[in-house]
Amino acid sequence: DTYRALGVVHTKWPIVPGRFKDYISTPKPNDYRSLHTTVIGPRRQRVELQIRTRDMDDIAEYGIAAHALYKDASGAQVAMLSNESRAYAWLRKTIENLAQGLSPEEFLEHTKLELFHDQVFCFTPKGRLIALPRRATPIDFAYAVHTDVGNTAVGCKINGTVAPLVSELKNGDEVEIITSKAQTPPGAWETIAVTGKARAAVRRATRAAVRAQYAGLGRKIAERAFSKAGKAFSDDLLSKALPRLARMALDDVFSAVGRGEIKTDDLIRAVYPDWSAVRPDERTSAEKAPKGEGWFELKRGQNLKFKIPDGPEEALVGPIPIRGINGELPVRFAPNGGAVPGDRIVGILTPGEGITVYPIQSPALQNFEDAPERWLDVRWDVDELSDGRFPAQIVVTAVNEPGSLAQVATVIGSRNGNIQGINMRSRSPDFTELVIDLEVFDLRHLNGILSELRSKPVVSSAERVNG
Repeated sequence: DTYRALGVVHTKWPIVPGRFKDYISTPKPNDYRSLHTTVIGPRRQRVELQIRTRDMDDIAEYGIAAHALYKDASGAQVAMLSNESRAYAWLRKTIENLAQGLSPEEFLEHTKLELFHDQVFCFTPKGRLIALPRRATPIDFAYAVHTDVGNTAVGCKINGTVAPLVSELKNGDEVEIITSKAQTPPGAWETIAVTGKARAAVRRATRAAVRAQYAGLGRKIAERAFSKAGKAFSDDLLSKALPRLARMALDDVFSAVGRGEIKTDDLIRAVYPDWSAVRPDERTSAEKAPKGEGWFELKRGQNLKFKIPDGPEEALVGPIPIRGINGELPVRFAPNGGAVPGDRIVGILTPGEGITVYPIQSPALQNFEDAPERWLDVRWDVDELSDGRFPAQIVVTAVNEPGSLAQVATVIGSRNGNIQGINMRSRSPDFTELVIDLEVFDLRHLNGILSELRSKPVVSSAERVNG
């Protein structure tokens, strides 16, 4: 009836090209059905007509739920619900995305994109119809078919012709997705995908891949640490120590070790509570602090000795009284770069804050050249058998490719360095700059790490930061 009415309208009045839409043969996802056309009516005025049946009008005006209740009066509700419409399929997909979404923002992104975009209709090689938003790509098509298909997609054919995965799909395209079990979706797909489902799936897959990479790295670091400590390593032993590590699964432990959240010493102690670390023989002892008058220690400055520089008496009665120094005075290392045994160091006294220890080559010391009364002589007082670690910072420029971060972290872990934090900055499409906060034993230990990093093919440069 609707098509006959449409034929009468088009016979009587001229049609406006490009304004005809058939939502009966291809309904919208919410089951909206109607014929839309625009004709040139009396007085050359454009008139838009919507032609649909009463049942179609009920759905258009009141929604699918009201239409179901209307049908209940005729006893046909059970039959209609058993033959699930596209509207219920769309609603089921929306609920599924709500259950899988990791945040309200992701769900909102999905619903906005699906509800308000115009659609294109594509087909699988078996003839299955897939509805997608405008500007959708084969990546969106693959995830619409199945999440596993999207995660393993490596290429596609559009209408039998090989095409890039970033191609824009058009109405009526037949899309065949080429997959590989070795594929992992790149993070860049998130910016290419149009549908919220595809973007959310790419984010989940990326997080899972990063977690797996850290877990693999953490396992290698743990195995090497247990081997150096002369202790047996096995998953069964670590499983018994999970409560002490506050983790639910072994992958959580290895991932935390790979990220530097759990130190290898703490990991070994969790399995062997009586174990104590022994400092490796490869490290050199730092310069011993001289004994004599003027040298003193601070409770918060372990492994350090301080001395007030000799000078004229007027320097001792300046704005900062030396007698204000006491054993509780806070001591910290240079905020950018730190200091390690083997460095020549000086201390800068700041009233109300404490003493900051800088390596002598630190550019920051230029800021204190006009305040000699704030300078203190500082010497290391480190025992050769001490296992204390000291802060340092390095900058590594690495090739921007998968696995480069893992190689850098493996080098640091194999040299018994401890990563406290990593800040990644992209300087160009080909290289990534890694600013790494480390804990090392001394200067020789730090130089050994830098030397091995420079020998890696993925590393362009590796330098220490002198803060």
